Amino acid sequence: MLYFPFTQTVQGNTVLASNEPTFINSMCERASKSQVCGGPILIIHFVYMGLNARGGVPHVLNVALEEYYSENNLHYLEVVFDFGTSRKLCLWWSEAESLAATIGEDIFQQKIFLISVHSEVTHGDLFAGKEGDGSDVAVRPEEFMNYLFLGSLQPLLEESTT
Repeated sequence: MLYFPFTQTVQGNTVLASNEPTFINSMCERASKSQVCGGPILIIHFVYMGLNARGGVPHVLNVALEEYYSENNLHYLEVVFDFGTSRKLCLWWSEAESLAATIGEDIFQQKIFLISVHSEVTHGDLFAGKEGDGSDVAVRPEEFMNYLFLGSLQPLLEESTT
């Protein structure tokens, strides 16, 4: 099957940017165990409510690292979020505080934060949650990050990036 990934808009119609198919070639080379940092790792994957993130990059990363780490040194945590209403934001606050208390005490030297979320097509705003009627609520990326990393999660994020 041929793959034509690039399109352009011409006079309001979407057309192929090239009539030539795109061929994708890749190679994956694995490191030996002696080349992998041995410190304990915590992978925290924040997932937007209702988003199917199975098979995504966070899961692939976890599976790849499982070959190099024992269960005691690698922990994968998936956290579903929805702070689309004021009430849900208050619930998220308490959940974020509980999560921060749990992971803040851990012995993990590295914490990897990953986020799976949809964005609003015309403005690029990120979906924060669902309203009472089930419709999506989108906020600017800066607001999104402030809401996601509320309270005690913020210092943990800052510590992991220094």
